[in-house]
Amino acid sequence: MAFSIVRALSLWVALTVISGAAGIGLDAVDGSKHAVRTSLPFEQVAHGAQGNEERQWFRDQMKISEKYVEAHDGVWGMSWGHFFTMAFLVLVALGALVIFIQRQRRTREILEIIRKEMQHGDSG
Repeated sequence: MAFSIVRALSLWVALTVISGAAGIGLDAVDGSKHAVRTSLPFEQVAHGAQGNEERQWFRDQMKISEKYVEAHDGVWGMSWGHFFTMAFLVLVALGALVIFIQRQRRTREILEIIRKEMQHGDSG
């Protein structure tokens, strides 16, 4: 069982690294403090007024009405629909992992029963 969990975790880590999701690192700030390093556009949108100015300029150029501006509701900058979709996908992935582990255990049990029957000469 431990080997299958290690394999599953190493696969997850490999997929995370390949997808670039592991590109967020920690930078030392003021010696003991740490800050999450992010890309410049995200910083502008999340923290800077320049991102808002650029979006307003785009809206003005495209003549987009204010009534079509996205409301900032949700969790961690995601809409509620996106958040619940991602939560559902995480639950499905965890469920698949649990089923995979249970299947591996049951296969091991059946093979152990077969091995014991072969050793004792039982035909069933």
